[in-house]
Amino acid sequence: MTNPQTINPRVLDAAVEGAVNLRDLGGYRTAEGLVVRSGRVFRSGMMHTITPAGLAALRDAIGIRTVVDLRNAQELEADGISPFEDYGIAWRNAPIGGETVTTPEERRERVREYVANMVDWCEAYVRMTERNASAFRDLFEAMADAPSVPLAFHCSGGRDRTGVGAALLLSSLGVDDETIALDYALTGDLLQPHVDRFQRQMEAVGMTRESWARLLETSAEDMRRFLAYLREEHGGAEAYLRTSGVPEAAFEAARGHLLTARE
Repeated sequence: MTNPQTINPRVLDAAVEGAVNLRDLGGYRTAEGLVVRSGRVFRSGMMHTITPAGLAALRDAIGIRTVVDLRNAQELEADGISPFEDYGIAWRNAPIGGETVTTPEERRERVREYVANMVDWCEAYVRMTERNASAFRDLFEAMADAPSVPLAFHCSGGRDRTGVGAALLLSSLGVDDETIALDYALTGDLLQPHVDRFQRQMEAVGMTRESWARLLETSAEDMRRFLAYLREEHGGAEAYLRTSGVPEAAFEAARGHLLTARE
């Protein structure tokens, strides 16, 4: 199923050397007829692979002021962090996942699911939001802070943690579920050219390249189900974020600088 809002994913991988699944979240329309401003918030996969030339492009061509990194401590240690501050870009960490939020048995079961390609991604996102409310609060507040944008946020692939973060932002701004689900679903295709960049993760869980490529595939239905869960259990994305500690002023600020009457 296609949606005219998601035909152009605004992919910037070719413009930023070393980028993976980097794209603008602007241009989507809300139910009220407003438009999410382009050039303000960008979602991305791993950013530690961006070259010096790519970092300069982030600063000079795109104007990125802030990067919010959703990777956990183990990932930061294993893969490192790009020298954003050398290019005048602020770096923040809002870690999601890791040893502190899963038991050893849960981690073993997760690996078994990965290898068998039997992951229920909606359930994974439910666990993610229930266990990491403070990280999603921090991410939203960073995006709502006008002096911090243009801002890019990312995890490893830019699919799961980043996908949930993007969904929370877009839904709270009034973008409809179907558009959000199709934006999420773009990631699977956009990650396929970058499968080899996940070699460390493949080796860590004992997966082949072919299995990992299948694991990176995305289904809009998983995001539809997750958004339905948010609505049924929390009253929607904005209500979830409020419960997580996001103040009213942050929502007002986000609507004020991220929405416009027209592009």
